[in-house]
Amino acid sequence: SRRGGRPGGPRGRFQGQKRKFSGNSSKTSEKFIREMINVQEGDVGITEYVGDAPGFTGIIKCKYSDFQVNEIDLEGNVIKLTDTSLPEPPKLLTEPLDPDQEESIISPETLGSLNKLFEEGAEEFHEIDVTEMSKEKRTHIHGRIRELFGKSLISNTISKDERKFIKCFKASKGERERTRWLWPHQYIYFVLHKTNLDTMKAAALLAGNLGVKPSFLAYAGTKDKRALTSQLFCIRRREPAKILEAARRTQNVVIGNFSCRPEVLKLGHLRGNRFRIALREITVAHEVIEASVKSFQEKGFINYYGLQRFGNSAVVPTYLIGKALLKSQWLEACELILKPRPGDIPAMQKVRECWWESRDAQKALNLADRHQKCLEIDLLRGMAQHGSNLVGALDQMPRNARLMYIHSYQSLIWNQIASKRFKLGLEVLPGDLVFREENIDGTEKVLDDSLTDVPDQEDEEEDGGQEESKFKNMVRKLTEEDVKSGNYSIFDIVLPLPGHDISYPDNECGVWYQELLANDDLSSEKLKQKVKTYSLGGAYRKLMAKPDNLSWRLMKYSTTYDLLLASDVDEMRNKKISENPDGEKTALILDFCLPSCTYATMALREILKTDTSTAAQMKLNP
Repeated sequence: SRRGGRPGGPRGRFQGQKRKFSGNSSKTSEKFIREMINVQEGDVGITEYVGDAPGFTGIIKCKYSDFQVNEIDLEGNVIKLTDTSLPEPPKLLTEPLDPDQEESIISPETLGSLNKLFEEGAEEFHEIDVTEMSKEKRTHIHGRIRELFGKSLISNTISKDERKFIKCFKASKGERERTRWLWPHQYIYFVLHKTNLDTMKAAALLAGNLGVKPSFLAYAGTKDKRALTSQLFCIRRREPAKILEAARRTQNVVIGNFSCRPEVLKLGHLRGNRFRIALREITVAHEVIEASVKSFQEKGFINYYGLQRFGNSAVVPTYLIGKALLKSQWLEACELILKPRPGDIPAMQKVRECWWESRDAQKALNLADRHQKCLEIDLLRGMAQHGSNLVGALDQMPRNARLMYIHSYQSLIWNQIASKRFKLGLEVLPGDLVFREENIDGTEKVLDDSLTDVPDQEDEEEDGGQEESKFKNMVRKLTEEDVKSGNYSIFDIVLPLPGHDISYPDNECGVWYQELLANDDLSSEKLKQKVKTYSLGGAYRKLMAKPDNLSWRLMKYSTTYDLLLASDVDEMRNKKISENPDGEKTALILDFCLPSCTYATMALREILKTDTSTAAQMKLNP
């Protein structure tokens, strides 16, 4: 990770870099900053604004705590971390007994045999005949064995020769780990609060400390990296105590609010997100802000994919890698992933340069820290292992990461089409697509052959045949009569992300898709890959979005290091914000909710009427 400056202060990425280039206006330095930091909005089709209210400048994410996200579940509950204690363990099936009553449950002879089994392990097992006992009595015996011997002895009821026995045997280490599950349901849910980590990275780190694969952890959606975020996670049949202990060893992660549920949490099972954002260094009048926020609230914004969708390097934006994968250009994809780039951390830079010059994966790996975990190292390990089988080498990277590349290409096309469609006006047109009534909830619906893993840990196969036809019919094309009816607005219009099993608008927009894909020697048909991971079924996304529950206020503060928003963890620790009515600086505090798959940075862009790229923000950072 990149080094920051003062702990808890502004991002080192802004502050340190700004000092480095301060006072240098040469074209070389400007180009280096641009390449090192990020793509620009115009590079990925983000070009239009909806409202005509004047914008103003404000610094986004000066501190991680300036950008806070809380997931909203399907029932409309805002997910918040409020309790980091362990839940009360389920009550034992039997209450602890008075020793004098022991004999009524387990006879002295049986107890002696169990003690011998526990202490010496001389016998392989011991059987208790319970044929004449009621289920309640058998339950008491199981409970008493568990009280006396914990996880060291395992007891199961078996049938043999038309009789019932409780079979007791000494647990191996593995069996002790897989002790009887006492919770009422299979899935343990918890709230995960993270700082400066993307969701996939947080899941990978927590999974590593739990000793499981990242796919064992399920979550409804990914959250911003450079932020403080809270969201639901779930895992199957893992004790809360072990999850909590693993989280305590996971940097920048705090978990709590445990619960137990019968169903797995699936990707997309959320209504949206609540955002609390502080924009610093505000200098314009109250009236200017009021006009801009009012316009944003009434007119909404174009539902662009934000810059984080396209990676952190303008030299190799993720959509270029995605395009190579979609065209089965495996070597080019590997080269792009491993290509040296300005601004990389030194440890990774030398690894990239070694591979770029030698094309020897093992030689490059020898320069890396053996504990280093990143996509590039995964790929190099795959190349060293699989040689010329580059598909196999790419498979060594997490599946979600590989999907990120091809979805980035889809997002580029969508953004470009969205800008072109917006220029046609805010009226609905014949041939525009809308969700059918039964599918109107949400802003985006996806069906890719490469669907992101739904980690139910059951490895169940799904029959996708029916699902594809359902998905193609999820939308319908507006007729002339629909347009004249006045029943539809620009907020109902959806645009597809390109795929092989998708409906396209039956108007000028549909032609644009064909043209943009053809420019890259692709077509909808070619997006159906032989390598299923890189096959795209398609998606639908609403063209426009509006905020809900919007509120705002101005706050006075004194220094760049002042805490302007209290996180869930701050509130639990009674940490107060640093508001100072006499402070010389002003911040705009925004609080609003957005549907799932909607980027808050694109909402802020509409308010500010300024570029949200890191390079643009660097110029504003004090």
